[in-house]
Amino acid sequence: MRVLLIEDDALLRMVLSDRLAEDGIDVQGLANAEDALILLGAGQVPDVLVTDIRLGGGLSGFDLADVARARHPEVGVILISGAPSEEMRDRMQRREIFLAKPFQPEALAAAIRQAAAKE
Repeated sequence: MRVLLIEDDALLRMVLSDRLAEDGIDVQGLANAEDALILLGAGQVPDVLVTDIRLGGGLSGFDLADVARARHPEVGVILISGAPSEEMRDRMQRREIFLAKPFQPEALAAAIRQAAAKE
């Protein structure tokens, strides 16, 4: 299973990538949505996209999820955030899974399996 993890916090991205890899999940981690769009445009389509909602400057995780789903409707989407709000929850679509930070890597691995099963 291939996962594209977009997280602007480098340490968190590394920890999650390592833990998911230990669980047999193939993870590619990136710091921003723009780099993810380059990969998606080049045909490197993951089974599941995991993205932080707030990515600093540039596109948000919502923006990335919208573009990814428009190009590749079969991609599972997991949104993560340390500051969830009602506005964020209102913007989520039915096919998206949400995890509030902090969460255990095992919870993310389970959510990835769930998102991949929805394809």
